[in-house]
Amino acid sequence: MKNTGKLFGIVLAGFGLAMGVGGCGSKGGGTRGATQTQQGSLLVTAGVQPLTPASADTVSATVDLAPLGNPQVSEVYDVTTPAGEAFAINLFTRNRGNVGDVRVSLAHLLDGGAAPVGTSTIVRAGVIPVGGGLVDRSPWLDSAGDGFSRISLQGSVTQPQVYAVQAETPAGVQTALIRVAIGPRSPINVDAQLPIPAPFVLDHRTLYSSDSFQFGLPTCATSGDRTTVVAYEGDDGDPFSGNRYELRMQYDRTTGAVTGGASDERSPDRNNWRDHEIAALFNVLAVVKSGENAVSCRLSFDRGATFAQTATFPAGLAQFRARLVQCAMAADYTLAVLYWRPGADFLSELVLVEGTPSSVDANGSPTAYAFGAPQVIHRTAQDATPAIVGAEYSAGGDLVVGYGYSTWSWDEVNRANAVRSSFYCSTRLFGAAAFQETLVDEDVTFNYDPSVALVGQGAGLSIYYGYETRGGVRMARSVDAGASFSAPQALGGDGAHLPKVFAVDVAGALRVDVLFLQPGTVANELHLARYSDYAASQVPTVYRLTTATQTTGPGGTPVLTGVGWLGYDACLDGDDVVITYDETREEFLPMPMPVAMGLASGAPNAQAAQFTAATPPPLAPGLTTPLAAPNAADRHQLKLMRLD
Repeated sequence: MKNTGKLFGIVLAGFGLAMGVGGCGSKGGGTRGATQTQQGSLLVTAGVQPLTPASADTVSATVDLAPLGNPQVSEVYDVTTPAGEAFAINLFTRNRGNVGDVRVSLAHLLDGGAAPVGTSTIVRAGVIPVGGGLVDRSPWLDSAGDGFSRISLQGSVTQPQVYAVQAETPAGVQTALIRVAIGPRSPINVDAQLPIPAPFVLDHRTLYSSDSFQFGLPTCATSGDRTTVVAYEGDDGDPFSGNRYELRMQYDRTTGAVTGGASDERSPDRNNWRDHEIAALFNVLAVVKSGENAVSCRLSFDRGATFAQTATFPAGLAQFRARLVQCAMAADYTLAVLYWRPGADFLSELVLVEGTPSSVDANGSPTAYAFGAPQVIHRTAQDATPAIVGAEYSAGGDLVVGYGYSTWSWDEVNRANAVRSSFYCSTRLFGAAAFQETLVDEDVTFNYDPSVALVGQGAGLSIYYGYETRGGVRMARSVDAGASFSAPQALGGDGAHLPKVFAVDVAGALRVDVLFLQPGTVANELHLARYSDYAASQVPTVYRLTTATQTTGPGGTPVLTGVGWLGYDACLDGDDVVITYDETREEFLPMPMPVAMGLASGAPNAQAAQFTAATPPPLAPGLTTPLAAPNAADRHQLKLMRLD
């Protein structure tokens, strides 16, 4: 289970690099002969804010495109940065329906006045490319995925740079140029944030480590003295394989022991989608997965020691895959499973399946579940890239779902993709049959993860809703069960994303916590905005929970350490906040290249006339197989932090 060898990159076995659909490339041969497309496959952002292309191409004439096969350039981005100042640029590509082989590629065309040779000059100039399993296909550096892929550029430079970016999907190939000139600050530059260290950290430790590029995307849940964590891990039997498995871990707070188990992961993704989640209550542990042709829900009734039941739900047509599954468990053991799936027309549908215990043991603890029919609770008006869903049951059994998505459209004026994000909240009060949906906000941005926290129940339910905008994370509040929301409050700086909101009563005061990832000057950091008494003051104190660092690697190249892509999750344990995060060391170590359903409405499960929380049973032992001790030299350090 524990990796023993160093993995210095990912071989994209199974991807084939032919893109095998629609004539988009040839094996190992780059993009020659591929269909050139002007539209729809590439998005360039600074943080979550899309960049606007230059009105005229003054870059192509300054570089030699022949080594790239003289591709047609669809747009040019001209940005500036002061010499030596940190910047970050994100490169995204997607395919309609969020499924199908895609690839985003980066090439270095100009370093000062010199034409670079190969891909290693990118990092020697001061910039680290980060992506889901980077592969050296010189002169291109590739990151591939299933329906979505990305490369991020992080670092600083002292002389002008020109990069070529190429997005390859079943629809064709789109090529752009990016010139980073030395000059004034621009949207790509990262603002230094100055939060204070958190004084209320009760525990901070490393649970596990991995050197695999496949490791990441952790999620967590707590039950009793156990925190369960699920993450993706690489194939320890073949360190050069692109295969992944799903690693389950449990941390015992009373003994400090870390135990684990694992199962196969057959999704073709490369760590771009967080297609797994977990929920726990007493002895019940639910592990849900998407990313394949069906959504699976594995149920353990002994805290993860065994999995006695597996339920599967349709992901759409045979060639489609569900995305970004989420789950939540109510205090009466009702289980909500939510996921995005593409319809037959490639419009995205947010689907809910609810389960309730169908049998219990002598202590009232469930031993089996029955699930209702899938219900579509939202359908997008156009093809969209969904965000991770936030879902929570109130103390009275009301279900609140926060969700959002980004839509891409071709802007003929700027000759580039335009992106717009929409954020929604849907509430179903206990006993009601239908959801009430409210549009919380819209913004010209690329979103990641709306989050909800609940206080109270029924018609007076308060909802705290976190989401991303161009100016950072925002939090809006509803005091009428989601019928309306206040003007949002700004939290964090530009590029802040992936909020996680909690609201708990602490000695009679309502404490509201908003966790989020904040781009630091070298990598992502985990920050916390805390309202110690929300009723008394709506001005939070912002704390830094992790600190990104930069060191010097072999040959003087930069090595960046920070929180990885979608690299944390958090849950409540009483009024403590428990966080798991993937601290990732980024350095330039790529491997060389080797040779839907239409809108359906299902019947919801019948609900009891009155909501009753479950009585805690005696707790089962859970996972018992010990995991190897962490190795500080590994590039991934999975850490746990507990906040008072």
